[in-house]
Amino acid sequence: MKKVQLFLVAALLTAAFSMTAYAAEWKSNDQGWWYERDDNSYPANQLEKIGENWYYFNEAGYAQSGWVKLESGWYWLYDNGICQNPIDPATQQPVGAPNGGWIKYVDWFGTKEELGAVYHNNFYWIKFYDVQETETYNVNIGNCNES
Repeated sequence: MKKVQLFLVAALLTAAFSMTAYAAEWKSNDQGWWYERDDNSYPANQLEKIGENWYYFNEAGYAQSGWVKLESGWYWLYDNGICQNPIDPATQQPVGAPNGGWIKYVDWFGTKEELGAVYHNNFYWIKFYDVQETETYNVNIGNCNES
């Protein structure tokens, strides 16, 4: 009888410790990086907050980088996919530009003080509607290391 009880306890412990635990994680292949959620789904065609950062995932679910145009405006994403646009205090989501959003500050728009520039994620940003249009826009957007 003790052998049967010992066998049952061992079988129950083996079953309990062999259950698969799912945890969200970043994955990659030759096409890029994607994020698999705890439930094995993944974000696609949307901005999503993961940890403290926002990312944009294309229709196939891969994280994007560089400038991305969405219905709500333009978003700048570092090479690692992290969105650099300022966060709207009301929605706690990144604000797209130019649709009432923000653009990276360039000194030929005016002074930072005049335009109320906001420092966020190593860039100065200004509200797009504060910028006076000029006849040419020959701005080098530069890389993410510029400020």
